[in-house]
Amino acid sequence: MPKLGFVQVEVSTRCQLSCLMCPKSCFSDEWIAKDMNMETFRLIPFKKFHYAHLQGWGEPLLNPNIGEMVDIAAKSCKVGLTTNGLLIDHHIDSILKLDLLAVSVASGDARQHERVRGCSLEKLAGNIKLVSESRGKRPKIVIATMMLKSTIESLPKLIDFAAECGADEVIANNLDYIPSKELVGEEVFGLTADKDVEKAVEQAGKRAEELGIGFIAKPRLMEEALVCAENPVENCVVAVDGRIAPCAYLNLPTASETIPRWFRGRTVEVPKVYFSSFKEWLKSDFRDTFKRRLQVLHQSLPTELPPLPQPCRTCYKAYSV
Repeated sequence: MPKLGFVQVEVSTRCQLSCLMCPKSCFSDEWIAKDMNMETFRLIPFKKFHYAHLQGWGEPLLNPNIGEMVDIAAKSCKVGLTTNGLLIDHHIDSILKLDLLAVSVASGDARQHERVRGCSLEKLAGNIKLVSESRGKRPKIVIATMMLKSTIESLPKLIDFAAECGADEVIANNLDYIPSKELVGEEVFGLTADKDVEKAVEQAGKRAEELGIGFIAKPRLMEEALVCAENPVENCVVAVDGRIAPCAYLNLPTASETIPRWFRGRTVEVPKVYFSSFKEWLKSDFRDTFKRRLQVLHQSLPTELPPLPQPCRTCYKAYSV
């Protein structure tokens, strides 16, 4: 069997921050904060995947075994993680073994960043520079940001921040999971384009080109995709307790069996989706549905498109954003 795409490993659901848009902040009363243990981690078949991303709904550098985890995964595939950046200087030796380091930054404006993420932008800049000045050919350094209506105008400024820190790329993601009513309206995507949003994205793109930095902004127009960017045919998530989920959006470390969402102006709850093993995931009806949706691309005659699985129909990721 050819290698699969990536496995996302939720090595910790703990985090020292309470970011504005994070479900941990919204569901703090029922949040299950824990670290993945080494016994669970060693069971993951990294050899089956091209890439392992060691991060879920939490801060991976809080796991005391993160260094050993990087070493184990790196024996079989490429490895990366996303971090809030606060502990980079405490784990620099392990960080320099990664193929990809993504650091979450809310804005290139220090006040906006602190409002959204509750931590110092100056501290992050120092830690990112430490990596960029210490590395050889790796890791690739990516600044990961979330496009919000309240911060989008500062997106070009984030490009300057990335350049100053020695980062290679900025990726602007969408608020594609809206866990609370208070966040409704912060999303920058929709059925039509927003002129102010598009202006900020265009300006950021031009600035990135001037500075020689990569820049990717996720789509802002909603349109149903055959398979979302998470691609549960090729990729999966290992939750902190070892269960397999098709994607991060159907895994949430809370006491509830359902996941609340705000979708198109209404609140919905969808069941979490887990499999007990990789074998069960590979043979699941859930994965097969997306395989059949992809097969439409190779049909010479018009073919009826299999409907999205029920939990995906109210997920913004299913609509290309």
